[in-house]
Amino acid sequence: MFYRILVISMEINSSYFSYLFAFGFGQSLLLTAALLKSSQRRSITRIFFLMVLIIMAVEILYGLLYQTQSIFDFPHLLRINTFLVMSFGPALYLALYYYYKSEINFGRRDLLHFIPALITLLYFIPLFSANSSTKIDYLNMMYEGVHTDSLIFGGARRLQQGVYLFFVIRLLWINKQDFQDNLKNNYFRPLLAMILLFGFMWLGDIYRYFFRFDLYTGIINTILMSAVLVYLTIKFISRESFFDGNSDRKYASSGLSKSQEKEILTKVKQIFLDESLFTDSSLSLQSLSTALQIPANYISQSINNQLGLSYSDFIGQWRVNKAKDLLQDQSNHRLTLEFIGKQAGFKSTSAFNASFRKNTGTTPSQYRKQFE
Repeated sequence: MFYRILVISMEINSSYFSYLFAFGFGQSLLLTAALLKSSQRRSITRIFFLMVLIIMAVEILYGLLYQTQSIFDFPHLLRINTFLVMSFGPALYLALYYYYKSEINFGRRDLLHFIPALITLLYFIPLFSANSSTKIDYLNMMYEGVHTDSLIFGGARRLQQGVYLFFVIRLLWINKQDFQDNLKNNYFRPLLAMILLFGFMWLGDIYRYFFRFDLYTGIINTILMSAVLVYLTIKFISRESFFDGNSDRKYASSGLSKSQEKEILTKVKQIFLDESLFTDSSLSLQSLSTALQIPANYISQSINNQLGLSYSDFIGQWRVNKAKDLLQDQSNHRLTLEFIGKQAGFKSTSAFNASFRKNTGTTPSQYRKQFE
């Protein structure tokens, strides 16, 4: 019943949805321009997030053309979204992956993620190079029923997106201990909004593909994308550093000078060297504040502004360095990795592996083999 009401309302107010799609397309261009202007240091993350926004812009534009049947006036734009949308999952996953990864070098292996998009592009090259009449015939087949290409690539796309949604969630789970600190980073929040959108889109696409393969269920995804872009635009307008994760504005009213930040950071490092507090897996920002008799927000500000790190990342680096010393010592080679991780201050082996890989680009076991 709800679905029927939704379809009827879309048929009556299709022009309003067209305005919404056009508005969403405009916003995606605005946010893309903002991201290009951003001074965010994680440039690889920014590149992949930029790719996500561009794909969304094309998808919204195509949704507008398809919903209004204006695609018949621009037949050469037929299927331009198909190969791009195959890059949506990989781009979002890699944006998150490089957000957590300390290295900023793009690896050649990352190109493998885009092989399905490349295969799709090569498949549709004959259609892209066809004349207008051929493309219009193709369009008529799409509107009259389910085209074979829609079945094949629709299924492949949903399978691929399901896989990447799993890996995105897995990456968030591995780094769950840093989740609250990441939420304080302006750049992480739009990334999280995109991930949530990705999940809703995938669920909607699965329903559409298996139960309701028609025009109007496809519009739902475009509405979702437009709604998320409205949210991101409002947040961007209300906070200029939205895409920068810029901490200078965040701590503008704290009153701490740069020299005071350096002094606090020196005290933190000194107590770590003297008492190895970081090896306590239960060490929190508040407990460190109590030990130093310095307000927690001052410590967080000093670490963030002076090093460009969150408190969790800072602690993680100290623990990884401790683990590296333990792994290099040949007398410790009989010790399990779980034991070494706990000696360094990690609560679990999974947290140890994730943090070690994030900071070194390799696993603890691989690192240990270099010294055997």
